[in-house]
Amino acid sequence: LNTQLDQKIAGMIKDSGKGMIMILSKWDSIDEDKTAFTRDQIAAELRFNFPCVPWAPLIITSSVTGQNVTKIFEIALEIEERRKRTFSTSELNRWLRDVVAKHPPAGLKNRNPKLNYIVHEDDNPIPSFKVFGAHTKFLHWSYKRYMERTFRESYDYTGSPIQFWFIEKHVTHKHGTRPVED
Repeated sequence: LNTQLDQKIAGMIKDSGKGMIMILSKWDSIDEDKTAFTRDQIAAELRFNFPCVPWAPLIITSSVTGQNVTKIFEIALEIEERRKRTFSTSELNRWLRDVVAKHPPAGLKNRNPKLNYIVHEDDNPIPSFKVFGAHTKFLHWSYKRYMERTFRESYDYTGSPIQFWFIEKHVTHKHGTRPVED
């Protein structure tokens, strides 16, 4: 097991925006008693070693017995279907209002970000969402992670990375429209 190389490959897959399935092969070659506890231990270890892709499903296979080999193709097709979904702006904005109401965003440098609305960027091959608001550059990284986690809970994107783009809304200035400068 070359964990560093596998981690690098997983990071490259994530960065390229592709879907991913983690496959543990040769399950039949493990000598110890193969209980659910053993599978859970191995799954936990893999999750620990691959924190950059917590959304990737894990399948344990055996080519000798054929265990779960055909399931790989089923899951790949499910991932592709999830990636092709589109959402209406109104549906996404309901989700954003609920998320902000449950846990308002805190900012940095005494700036409180305000998230106004969200749209689905349907021309991007990676599932992407633009969030417009004020002081978005001061949005804490932990809040961005919270948004991704709650989005994944609401809309299953197992097996696929998603992107949120935080875009500063424009305000009217006496000389016309300009981006907010902080």
